[in-house]
Amino acid sequence: MRKISLGQAVVLASELGAALAAAVLIGTLGGMALDNRLENGTPIFTIVGSLVGLAAGVYAMMRVVQSLTAKAGE
Repeated sequence: MRKISLGQAVVLASELGAALAAAVLIGTLGGMALDNRLENGTPIFTIVGSLVGLAAGVYAMMRVVQSLTAKAGE
C-alpha cells in the first residue's frame, strides 16, 4: 500500500463520497422519471433505481480502493 499525504486523503474521501452520491442521485432521478412517465401509483422504479445507483456507487468505490491498495509491482 502506498503512502499518501493528508491532502490526498481528503481529496480521495471527497471523490469517493461524490461518486457514491452521484450514482444514487442518477439512479433515483431515473427511476422517478420512469415512474412519472408510466404514471403508476407506487414508486417501484424509484426504489429500484436508488438501489441500482447504490450498487453502482459501491462498486466504483471498491475499484478506487483496490487501485490504491494494489502494490506497485502488480
